[in-house]
Amino acid sequence: MSLDVRPMRPQEAEDVAAMVHGLAVHIGTDFVPALTGERLRAASDLIDVVVADDGGKLIGACLGLMTFSTWRGAPGLYVVDLFVLPEARGRNVGLDLLRCSAQRFAARGAQFIKLEVDETNTGAERFYARLGFNKKAEDRLHILEQDQLKQFLGGNT
Repeated sequence: MSLDVRPMRPQEAEDVAAMVHGLAVHIGTDFVPALTGERLRAASDLIDVVVADDGGKLIGACLGLMTFSTWRGAPGLYVVDLFVLPEARGRNVGLDLLRCSAQRFAARGAQFIKLEVDETNTGAERFYARLGFNKKAEDRLHILEQDQLKQFLGGNT
């Protein structure tokens, strides 16, 4: 079958959401993603999704956002999730997805790619290192979750 890497169609949002749930299972987290097809379609103005279609079956997806780095003074691609079904790995599908997403964002002015990798996902670490990504050990991710955000916005901190 021939592989077609292209933008997601609205009717494929459920399949992409299922892949994000599969990524959570793959890395062994207890966290259950809240993403649904409906939520993904509703966020289409924020997130760009490309998929790998193998003869009518989606086998991978890359979800990206435009970001801006004040340190670089430039826009960039922030990869939210990149996932390839286990049975499709080893065929450069992840590379094709990432390259397609990067090309789409470069056309909008992106000059760098930023992403995060779960510490248990050693396969992803090797994949990105092979592509030339530099791990920034000095950066630390900080998140204010929904309940804490409500408290913060309400002045209860």
